[in-house]
Amino acid sequence: MLLTQLMAFCKVVQEGSISKAARELHLTQPALSAQIQALEEHFGLPLLERTNRGVIPTEAGEAVLYYAKRISILNQNLHQEIERLKNMDNEELAIGAGSTVGGYALPCSIYIFKEKYPRAQIKVTVANSEEIMQKLLDKTIDLGIVEGPTEKEENFISSVLAYDELLLVTPNNDDWKDKNTVTLEELKEFPFIAREEGSGTRRTIEKALQKKGLSFDDLNIVMELNSFDAIKASVEAGRGVTVLPRLAIKKEIYTGVLKALKVEGISFRHRFTAVYLPGRQQTLLQKKFLDFLKSKERGFC
Repeated sequence: MLLTQLMAFCKVVQEGSISKAARELHLTQPALSAQIQALEEHFGLPLLERTNRGVIPTEAGEAVLYYAKRISILNQNLHQEIERLKNMDNEELAIGAGSTVGGYALPCSIYIFKEKYPRAQIKVTVANSEEIMQKLLDKTIDLGIVEGPTEKEENFISSVLAYDELLLVTPNNDDWKDKNTVTLEELKEFPFIAREEGSGTRRTIEKALQKKGLSFDDLNIVMELNSFDAIKASVEAGRGVTVLPRLAIKKEIYTGVLKALKVEGISFRHRFTAVYLPGRQQTLLQKKFLDFLKSKERGFC
């Protein structure tokens, strides 16, 4: 009721007349006068001053008018937001995600998000970072979550979501049981199983090696695979070692299938970044999900 009275008060001040405002509001003059009187009783002060030219707000009326206008705007925004939320049920969000995020982090985030927005339609395609960028340009996805440094990032709107650490991954056998760290020189000698070109994980390794005056070719690469599962299976079988994000190997480290070591004198800091096209209007679902991913509630697995 108070909101209605405040809006009626704003209309009276705008028109400078109770009778004119009553016509605009499709009310009788006595009904509108009763609303203004109820408002004055609520605040305990007169809000309008009658003059020969109509009505004008008193000092208290000016204060009420200022806040009533703000309340009116907030009320309109609230109704618009509710309508958009109702319409969000019909929206779909297509996401392209890197192997780490798409395979080991995002599933939990989507589950938590859908507890709040159960009708949200979210589809995820797992691809490497270069493929994700191309899918954004082709407009086959709405939002990309890429890993590692990206050369084309300046062409997109981007927002860093989180960081992970890449670790040296080895078989958990007698050959490695006494090792917790290795040197860069040792890393160069080990048979190395790499991700394919275009992979964010590979780019993180390349950038870190460059800072040490080395190149990716300085590694003893025995094979390239585009699947974390294939790489981990090869390492477990003793075919070589690799460098992977901590998120991607948590299960295997916990179960003792694989072992994680650090490489002395080098940091493999791995970045997760949300990217989307500038100039392309975001849906409410995309904005809500992106805000959720930036929050502490995102619940990466």
